Amino acid sequence: MVNMEQFMSSDSDTPDNKNNPDLKDPEYISKAIKNFIHGDSDTNTNAPKAATAQAAEGKQFHDRRDIIKALTSLQLTYHSEYQAGQQVNINTDSFKSALLNSMAKISNSAVTKSVNQIDGRTIDFVEMIFGAFLRDDNISAAIKNLLLRLQIPAIKIAMLDNQFFHNDKHPARHVLDTIAHLGIGIDDVENTLYKTMGLIVEQLLNTFDQNIASFNTALIALNRLTKIEKEKNDEQEAITHQQILKEHARHVVLTELQYQTKNKVLPKEIKPLILKYWSTLMLHKFARHGKESAEWNEVVNLLKQLIYSLQPVKSKDQFLLLKYDSASLVDEIREHLYSTKQNREAIDAIINKLGDIHQQRIDESEFDVDEELDFEFDAGAIIPEAEDDLVQKQLEKEAQAKEQISRLPSNVKLGVWFEVYTGNNRALRRLKLSIILFDEAKLVFVDRMGNKVLEKHATEFVEELEANQSRIIDDHSIFNHALGQVIAGLVPGK
Repeated sequence: MVNMEQFMSSDSDTPDNKNNPDLKDPEYISKAIKNFIHGDSDTNTNAPKAATAQAAEGKQFHDRRDIIKALTSLQLTYHSEYQAGQQVNINTDSFKSALLNSMAKISNSAVTKSVNQIDGRTIDFVEMIFGAFLRDDNISAAIKNLLLRLQIPAIKIAMLDNQFFHNDKHPARHVLDTIAHLGIGIDDVENTLYKTMGLIVEQLLNTFDQNIASFNTALIALNRLTKIEKEKNDEQEAITHQQILKEHARHVVLTELQYQTKNKVLPKEIKPLILKYWSTLMLHKFARHGKESAEWNEVVNLLKQLIYSLQPVKSKDQFLLLKYDSASLVDEIREHLYSTKQNREAIDAIINKLGDIHQQRIDESEFDVDEELDFEFDAGAIIPEAEDDLVQKQLEKEAQAKEQISRLPSNVKLGVWFEVYTGNNRALRRLKLSIILFDEAKLVFVDRMGNKVLEKHATEFVEELEANQSRIIDDHSIFNHALGQVIAGLVPGK
C-alpha cells in the first residue's frame, strides 16, 4: 500500500506543474498514471512495482463489481469533513477499511478478502487528487466540504471509465471544476447558491450507480445554475457600478466646484445656476465622456469664465471682457444647460439674472469704455494665477493617483477574485475587483452577488499583497491543477 501522507500532508516540496512542460503533455501524464496504478516498472517514477506476490501468497481479492456495489452503499453514508489547518484530511486506510466492511455486509461474510492492487491504487490516486483539492488555497473551506462528498462517486467513475484521468472534457471532472468555479466567492454555507449546489450534489449521490448519465444531469444543472447566477449577478453589479460611478462623479464635480469657487464672490441669486444647473451638466459630461475628454474641459472652462464674470470689476481688462463678451457667454451657457433636459423656464429665469448681474457689474465699474476702444484682449486669458495654481495642484494629484495605480501587479485586473484583508482579527473576504477609479487610485470590491463590500487605496492594496495579507484567487480547473500536483509528486526531480 502507498504511503499516502507524503501526498496528503503538504505540497510545499511538490514541483510546480505550471513550470514543468512534461506535466502539460497528455501522453506523459497518461503514462505516469498507468505506471502508478498498474505498478509498471519505470525509472522515472517512484511508484512501487506490481505486488504480484499477493497472488502467490494465495490472497483472495474482491471482484470489481462487488467493490462498485459497496461504494454505492457507502456514497450516501460515508462522509469526510474538511478541517482547516489539519495536515491530513483524507485517511485512505480508514476509507478502505470502511469499504471492506461494507463489502462484508453485502456478502454477509467475514472480512477475509482484500482489494486488488489496481483497484487499491485507483482509490489511492483519486484520494490523492482530493487531497490536492484540500491543499488548494483557491478553494474555500465551504466548497472543499462540498467536493469531499463526491469522493466516492469519483472513485467509482475512475473504476468504471478509464478515460476519467485522461480526458479533460470528462463530465465528472467538469462537475468538480464547475462547483469550484461557482463557489469561488462563497465564504460560508449559509447562502442560497451553496445550498442549491448541495441539492445538485445530493441528487447525484442518490441517483449515481454505474451510469455516467447522473454526472451529465448534474453538469447540466450546474451549467444552468451558472448561467442564472451570472445573469443575476451581472445585473446587480451593473447597478452597483452605476451607483459607485454616480457617487464618484458627484465627488469629482464637487471637488471641481470647490476649486473654482474658492475665495470667489457668488451673488446669492446666482448660486443655483452654478450649484444646481451647471453641476448637473458637469455630472452628465463626466459620466458620458470622462475627465480627460474635450467635453469635460469645455464645461470646466465655461465654469471658470462664468465665475470670473461674476466678480467685482477691478481692472480694465476685466471690464472690457465683461462688456464685450457677456452676451456670447450668456448664450453659450444657456445652450449647454438646454442640453441637460432641465426645466427651461427655470434656466431662462436664472440666465436672465446672470445678464442683469453682468450689467450691474458694468454700471458699478469706474472704467470708461470710450477710452479703451482700441484695446485688444484674449478671451481665453481670463483665469487669475491663483486659479491656475489650484488647477495645477489638481493635475498633480491625478498624476500621483495614476502612478499609484501603475504600481499594482499586472494580475490585478477587473473581474479577478481576491482574498481581501479586512483588518486585524477579522476574517478575509472573498471578493471580486469590480471598478478601478484611476483619478483617485481606488479599487472597489464586490461580493459574488455584485454588491459593493469595500474600497481599497491602490497603495494600501499593494502593501497588503506584498505582505501576503491579501492575495489573488486563481479561478483555474481544480482537477487539472490537482492532477498536475499529484503527477509532480510521483515523479522525482520534476
